[in-house]
Amino acid sequence: MVMETMQIRLTRGLVEEIKKLVNRGIYPNSSECVRDAVRRLITGAGGKMEVPEAEKVQKQIVKEIKENFQKPTGTTDFYPEDLSIRNRVFNSLRKTANRYGFNEVESPAFEELALITKKSGEEIKKQVFTLEQKGDEQFCLRAELTPPITRMFVEKQKSIQKPVKWFGLSRMWRYERPQAGRLREFYQLSVELFGCDKADADAEIINLAINCLTDLGLTEDDFFVKINNRKLLQGLLLGIVKEDKLDDLIRIIDKVKKITPEEFEKELKLLKIDPKEIKRLLKCQTLKDVEQLKLNKLAKEGYNELKEVFNFLDGKFVKFDISVARGLAYYTGTVFEIYDKEEKFRALAGGGRYDNLVELYGGAKSSATGFGMGYSTISLLLKEKDLLPKPDISVDYFIVIIGEENKQEALKIINKLRKKYSVDYDLQGRNIKNQMNYADSINAKKVIFIGENEIKSGMLTVKDMKTRQQSKVSIDIL
Repeated sequence: MVMETMQIRLTRGLVEEIKKLVNRGIYPNSSECVRDAVRRLITGAGGKMEVPEAEKVQKQIVKEIKENFQKPTGTTDFYPEDLSIRNRVFNSLRKTANRYGFNEVESPAFEELALITKKSGEEIKKQVFTLEQKGDEQFCLRAELTPPITRMFVEKQKSIQKPVKWFGLSRMWRYERPQAGRLREFYQLSVELFGCDKADADAEIINLAINCLTDLGLTEDDFFVKINNRKLLQGLLLGIVKEDKLDDLIRIIDKVKKITPEEFEKELKLLKIDPKEIKRLLKCQTLKDVEQLKLNKLAKEGYNELKEVFNFLDGKFVKFDISVARGLAYYTGTVFEIYDKEEKFRALAGGGRYDNLVELYGGAKSSATGFGMGYSTISLLLKEKDLLPKPDISVDYFIVIIGEENKQEALKIINKLRKKYSVDYDLQGRNIKNQMNYADSINAKKVIFIGENEIKSGMLTVKDMKTRQQSKVSIDIL
């Protein structure tokens, strides 16, 4: 009796909960989830496991999970409504980038693994999806767009006029633990500007990132931009630590707001760095605070660059933040990150100047600056602010065919209408009432009735599904 009750509970509720836990990455696979579920379910008051029942329960859960295919962990299914929303957001991003003079490019979905490790180091191998090696070369699914777009620039560097303004908007893959705003398969806008070392280029990139968000309806009340300069930060830190500890220290500072104060101090002490010195530095809230510090040549250069960039930006969106470092060592100048005002989500966008990457990829030395913006995170903010575009999956006309004998003539009209409009009609031979119900379900804007009378008279009855008003329209006019 106990086992029967348990099986009913499993089949009706627990299996679905287990699927959700696996999909969210709480468990690495169904088996681990099953074991834990079984242990929790059948451990008695005294903590004793009833093994025979556990085996039966486990078989039942595994059987049901295997019979229901699920999407891979950390991925998203885009149904028509979801895809319509995503496409409308993408169209907005593309239009904004085009208005700034950027042209879209597209790279292969997979690249040489060496292209990625050259920029991000060997540790990136743990985060990328590598493909089974067929020959001497090893490939991986692209985890970001800056490396492939930079590779593309290097190939054309000698023959194209500078500056070059390109962007990509594509799918990426990273093997990470899924969470809000971070998936294993995700979409990202990547904007790159090559061949200009002026502050104008950094400001152009930041202003474009801001406008990408404002064009989606967000305002200065919804997000803000944190800006820093790597030269400024490095110059200030070199007054505290030696160069061999610099990259490690920058990585720690970059995550100061993501870890507890105790964890921050612990990591600094592991590097044998006095936390008081770093905390004093992090108290700088404005560029005026920086002016009070003793600046070496490198820090002064970064400070002057940053000051010039700020001159080209709208102050209501931007603020100086000395802790913004953009962990990766390849950044060389201005760096920035964009967050929602309450900082509830991951960064909406981030980027900066990387003047050494082109040369690292075999090109002639060239300045470069850019940013990445993830769809997953901005869609969370847009949803919270009720700014997600409404899906548009309706058809212009749904044709209600009255009588099977009129189908041939109706199809002639349908084919003519399809040269200009989106048109659908009933494929199943349903009665008029059910055809109208179907037209409602697919959000048809208008319904056209075609029967013997309409064909003979050449006048069609058109019903507006929003106003419910009907009118007669000539076939020729329509």
